[in-house]
Amino acid sequence: MKKFINKGFTLIELLVVLAIIALLLSIIIPAVKMAKRKAASAVCLVNAKNLSLSWYTYAGANDGRIMSSNPNDPPSRGPWVKHPEREDRTPCGETASYPPVTDDDEKRGIEKGMMYQYGVDSYDTYHCPGATAHKSKFDGTTIFRSYSIPTCLGNKIRKFHEINSPSLRYNFVEEGDGRNFNVGSWDFYTPSDNPNRPEYYWRDPISINHGNSGILGFCDGHAEVRVWMDSDTKARLDFYYQRPDIVSYGYTPGCLSYEFEILRTIGQINDTEYMGRGWAYRK
Repeated sequence: MKKFINKGFTLIELLVVLAIIALLLSIIIPAVKMAKRKAASAVCLVNAKNLSLSWYTYAGANDGRIMSSNPNDPPSRGPWVKHPEREDRTPCGETASYPPVTDDDEKRGIEKGMMYQYGVDSYDTYHCPGATAHKSKFDGTTIFRSYSIPTCLGNKIRKFHEINSPSLRYNFVEEGDGRNFNVGSWDFYTPSDNPNRPEYYWRDPISINHGNSGILGFCDGHAEVRVWMDSDTKARLDFYYQRPDIVSYGYTPGCLSYEFEILRTIGQINDTEYMGRGWAYRK
């Protein structure tokens, strides 16, 4: 009679195989996440460069007049984007909880902007693929348009020649507005805005979509990765998203910077100094 031979794995062998698989997964998964983050950062860098370059070439083709950061400006001022609209062309509310602002609503606002009409007509250019965590505090949707222009451009500065050292002055930032969409312009406090406070301070929120770094476009048409150096920068953003009652970064009661002052770490000025040096308006 032929003897039956069990060729299966023993329990110990199975446990060893499972341990090896678990070890490989612990190595592979972080590597995959890092690769996805780097890929998103690379795409975002290209987006910022394309937007900045189009902004720059627009000024060259329009007698030095630059696109406006303010979506509410009339067409003669060249607003780079407009606010999102419903399918029936009614405007979307910044803080309404219903109906939610959809990607299509935001795209309709993009279509009416000067940037889209001037040739940047791929919607993906306006969206950072790493901005998956940026959601509205009100309708809970993910924000589609990731980028905004500093308020001083098209407001205090109307012509390109008014920008001193354009390669050092940023014209696009990744904004982290907690409302239903990034409004289109991004603000920052400088000593010229408030003589009683001679420092640089955050006003509108940035968005940190790439680990500890962000992407900035510059007025000469190039883009860079900025590694945020201060723990305060991310802590401020986390605090902002954890407080549904705080909508603004300003310095009045109910605003982030006002409420966050007691938590502010002394000496956390590397990032604000950097953004201050890059602010285009120099009084």
